[in-house]
Amino acid sequence: MHILAIHRLRGNEELLARELAFVLATSVVEARSRIHAPCGGPSVIARFAEPAAAAASAASLRARGFDVLELTERDLESDAGRFLVRGFAFGEASLRVESRSESLEIAYSDVELLLCGAYITDRVEAPPAARRKLSLGRMVLTGGLVVSKPVREARRARVTEREGFLHLYAGRPPVVVFREAAVLYRSLGGDLAPSRAANFARLVAELRRRCPQAIYDARLAKHGGQAQLLGPTLPPQGHLDVAISVLARALLPVRA
Repeated sequence: MHILAIHRLRGNEELLARELAFVLATSVVEARSRIHAPCGGPSVIARFAEPAAAAASAASLRARGFDVLELTERDLESDAGRFLVRGFAFGEASLRVESRSESLEIAYSDVELLLCGAYITDRVEAPPAARRKLSLGRMVLTGGLVVSKPVREARRARVTEREGFLHLYAGRPPVVVFREAAVLYRSLGGDLAPSRAANFARLVAELRRRCPQAIYDARLAKHGGQAQLLGPTLPPQGHLDVAISVLARALLPVRA
């Protein structure tokens, strides 16, 4: 899979939408939705199976003044290449993190990007099984033939579950990943809160305080931000690693 995204969007939106629609052979309405991106993007505009098709579209877009990001399968983050944090400790000048098998020491001054977001899952709870309730009135009226009446149950409830995550980028691999439900917060000591959500928020706030030079971005904390970045063909549930990878590529400094 080859992903194309545009970013640093500037200029007349209507003109940009028409140019994008021409290159992608899509409607201006659809192209306009990709142009109107918060913070000037990034915004995923297409995915290709063939690298030649992706390269041709990228070249055409650049010729029309677009800033283009190209990501191949190898550029997409996955847990195989991440450092998944279990424990952490704040030092004076550095952060110590531990996974299930190793540890890392990261200087606060080396942190370039703190990318905050959430895994958001919507599910529908099935209603309880239908039941019947004893009815004395019906029993009298029917001479004891009918002794109960059906009870209407509540409708199915839609439940939204969220788990926060924070990706820390410090200039070299691996990407350090904190997940709200996986991290042990005992190092917070006296500041430990009763809920994981509160402890995770405290962790994020403390990292922001200790890494003031780092870019902080939280647009992936809401479903709308995820959907806007990924576009209509890549639903956030199942493609959030694409959104993370594209956004990190757009925000991190270009390396030679």
